[in-house]
Amino acid sequence: MSRLWINHQAWLCRGHAQLASSGLRQSVPLLAQAPVDNTADTAVLRIQQLLTEAPRGSLRADTLALHIGAPWVRYAVIPWQDKLKRLSDWESYARVAMSQQYGIGTETWRVRVAEASWGKPRLVAAMEQGLYQTFVELARSQKLRLTQVEPMLTTAINRHKGALRQREFALLLIDGEQAVIAFWRDRAWRGVTALPVPPDALRRGEAVAALVRDAAVMASDFLPEQIYVVASETRFAKLESSEFDLQWLGPVHPLFVATEVQR
Repeated sequence: MSRLWINHQAWLCRGHAQLASSGLRQSVPLLAQAPVDNTADTAVLRIQQLLTEAPRGSLRADTLALHIGAPWVRYAVIPWQDKLKRLSDWESYARVAMSQQYGIGTETWRVRVAEASWGKPRLVAAMEQGLYQTFVELARSQKLRLTQVEPMLTTAINRHKGALRQREFALLLIDGEQAVIAFWRDRAWRGVTALPVPPDALRRGEAVAALVRDAAVMASDFLPEQIYVVASETRFAKLESSEFDLQWLGPVHPLFVATEVQR
């Protein structure tokens, strides 16, 4: 591994945290993983431990990108509002809408609203501002330049948007022990929800189909035939369903492919 400069990519999801560290001209990253009990304190501690044990570059110019999944990030789709002009107005509206959806206060949430065409619903992602700020301070204390703190669904959409070609589909993100399912129709996201997934639960295509059907009942008024699957495990490429067209797009990030990791 090149010791001049190292890029660290951290993945935090339900059940575990993972860190991929790669240097210049390095084709295979060094992977490390740690269990997480789904409390914020443990999540931060595990990321800190992984970073402390990770290799460092001699130039002291290492970077860190964080990809945060459910349950640390919450999602929603909000309807179009003609009177909202500024991004801050959309974020305020999204905060109210998510408070109603989740039944809890959102005053301390960091809310981000995705761009959308005029008149179309917009996808929203939110996380606790305190958790976000803790990660900012963690990067500073580790002497790392924080380049990104991004919801994992956003990462998946941005990476695979070229393959999302159908007019109507569900995007299924297998995010550790959690699945996030987003529904697309008429050139816009129409609904999104997150459901827990027990380990080894999605071994058959019909189990994936049942999960999407449950998600559609909760978050969508339609059930698409096309299901795009984003997951680190390559076994999803072989799953088939008599009811849906399942297509595995790959991992949420090229460095996060299921393989043997250093513990």
